[in-house]
Amino acid sequence: MENYLLLKSTFLCVLISFLLFPDTYSFSGHAASAEDEPITIAIIPLEYRGDYRFARINVGEQISALLTDYMVNQQVNFQLVERDRLNTILSEQNLISSGVVDPSRAVDLGRLLGADALIFGTVTQFNLESTGRVRVGRVGVGGTRGRVGLTARMVNAESGVIIGSVQGSGSATGASFDARMQNVSFRGAEFMESAIGRATYDAVDDIGENLVTMVSDNAGKVSRPAAREVRMGKIVQLLENGVIINAGANDGVREKQQLQIARLMQVEGLDEAVRIPIGTIEIVSVQNTASVAIFVDGGDDVNEGDVVLFE
Repeated sequence: MENYLLLKSTFLCVLISFLLFPDTYSFSGHAASAEDEPITIAIIPLEYRGDYRFARINVGEQISALLTDYMVNQQVNFQLVERDRLNTILSEQNLISSGVVDPSRAVDLGRLLGADALIFGTVTQFNLESTGRVRVGRVGVGGTRGRVGLTARMVNAESGVIIGSVQGSGSATGASFDARMQNVSFRGAEFMESAIGRATYDAVDDIGENLVTMVSDNAGKVSRPAAREVRMGKIVQLLENGVIINAGANDGVREKQQLQIARLMQVEGLDEAVRIPIGTIEIVSVQNTASVAIFVDGGDDVNEGDVVLFE
């Protein structure tokens, strides 16, 4: 009897608490929707349009890395594509021309990276204004001012549409920096302590803060890529170290693209054939309806009639 009264009393307390403070309780039980998931962003190496004397130290690439570090440390609803993976795909897919990524390839790049949005940007200013200095080793100390200007725009990777744009700038005085130097790291103490280094970090903080706000405010405008159908081509001819396939430019195949080779196996009880990976090829020549490729891995067990997978 005592246990029954205790249980009844506890139930009544919980019921009254729920009626008085309903927001404290959650019984939704639904899985997180796509809108609740963080969007994936790729920061593309910035185009450099600053002082030509500094072009040799890869200013755009190094500032992009600093900006990525800044964004990673922000507690907001997005995640970033890892830079090594980004650089590998840019190189493999030949998406860089004269050190610049073509924004018109945003949809292709977004698909390859698995990104929902891309950040393209430009180093619009990167220069030193010297009013006299005393050199100490490779560093000059004196009245030197560094100025850095940056712009960035957020592009929907599904549609290629620009969602928004921001700017950032930095200005600082201090030690000068020899523009003739090579192999300069923007994370090195010598650069960070110089006028141009301090201006760079100020500009990265400025545009980074603006980017975080823009991404947070516009995350809902990013359309998630729909699941893409995997298409199949066939190997129609074996070569000494490669193959010819019956898919080409009309099917979206591009030079330097890497595609998986698979063998179809019918399994009893399954309506669809199972695709068994047996190798990888890289496209080296593309025509409208056919392509030539070389083996990247595998190849010993590849036969005519095996399939090549692509989106």
